[in-house]
Amino acid sequence: MTQRPVYPYLLKSAGLCLALLCFLGCEQLFKADVEEELRNAIQNNSVAEVKELLKRGMPVDIRNKAGWTPVMLATTRNNTDIIKALLENNADINLIENKSQTALHLASRWGKAETVKYLLDNGAGRDPRDYLSWTPLMWSTLMGRTEICDILIKNGASIYATDVAGNTLIILAVWRGHSDTADLLLTYGADPFHANKTGMNAIAVAEKHGYAALAARLKKAGDRAAGHRF
Repeated sequence: MTQRPVYPYLLKSAGLCLALLCFLGCEQLFKADVEEELRNAIQNNSVAEVKELLKRGMPVDIRNKAGWTPVMLATTRNNTDIIKALLENNADINLIENKSQTALHLASRWGKAETVKYLLDNGAGRDPRDYLSWTPLMWSTLMGRTEICDILIKNGASIYATDVAGNTLIILAVWRGHSDTADLLLTYGADPFHANKTGMNAIAVAEKHGYAALAARLKKAGDRAAGHRF
């Protein structure tokens, strides 16, 4: 009969009894305990504790029920020191959780600019698609996180991404009334005349939602860009 593996960190932290339970097929119980131990360390921003767990053999890409990895948890805490420790132990920065989102998706929605930059500098994919077929840049655009958008674009994220309905980044920005984000996208060449699958472009969306000044600015920018093309 094939024996089940004994995790070395369990032997050190809980003793021989826990190891024997592993042999009897209770690894899921231990996984939950270990996951909680790591989650608590990350939530407490304890770099030293995380490093100690890793030193004792903690699975670096262990997941919780939502599919989140330690890198994802550390990302939501904006703790780049913990992210660094995890990556130094060969954590995969591009794993996806249950909704197909990566750590960069999470950082682009809720993280700080320095966290986004750190992930990008350490191999995070620029344009992964999640369960909505949205990229990290699409999320930061929707939420009006202009500084994050700028970082993503400067690091190679595509400004031409569209969702399944054909909505462009600038349509998303205008829809939520994020004029600063829309202005940023214009400076990078976003096309306010590009329509989605219903025939609405960013200008039409701005007019529909009562953003008259923004609509006028979009039209002026679009006309100017069109003039340069001919």
